[in-house]
Amino acid sequence: MLSVISYKSILTTPDLFFGLHRLRHQEFIDRQHYSVKTIDGMEYDEYDNPFAASHLVYSEDGKHVLGCSRLFPVEGRCMLNDHFPHLVEDASIYKQPATWEGTRFCIDSNLSPEKRLHILRHIAVGYLEYALSEGVERIIGLMPTLILRSVFERNGIALRRLGPPYAIGDHSKIQAACIDVSFEQYERACARTGVYSPLGLLLAISVERDVA
Repeated sequence: MLSVISYKSILTTPDLFFGLHRLRHQEFIDRQHYSVKTIDGMEYDEYDNPFAASHLVYSEDGKHVLGCSRLFPVEGRCMLNDHFPHLVEDASIYKQPATWEGTRFCIDSNLSPEKRLHILRHIAVGYLEYALSEGVERIIGLMPTLILRSVFERNGIALRRLGPPYAIGDHSKIQAACIDVSFEQYERACARTGVYSPLGLLLAISVERDVA
């Protein structure tokens, strides 16, 4: 199941909180050799502010993390602007209200392709569900162009490119993009993936719309 881990739940879900950082170490440092901070087998960076960051975490037993991603309110600074400003042509997006950044999207690479796709779809739909529940209007971030398509566009989530792709590290095409959050986006993603309210935050709203 998919859960939200934030400062409100860290004390009651320590296995998931520490587990998401271990999974990030496995996927970004062990597998992709990112040069980022680590402690006791856990990866972290300056955007892991416990009072601002929220994490979408997929686990089947409530202890072992199989997939995760971080959502962080921009409010003037974010990874994209601080480290990859050349990827965005119009920097005014950072000043737009209710703008959050999605980063550190990863799924356990040891899982089968079918299981990974299942988790990917839950997290992708979870992006929109959590954003709608929190009044977030847009989510920005960067990924290889192929992954932008496979994670979001193939699952019914329309993207707005923020600039041309660039070669960064081992990736020939990295691109910044924006998800404009709307209930229509969410409904389309649910229909495409067969995943409905993975966080359980919009069930009442969905029922009300169906009745109307």
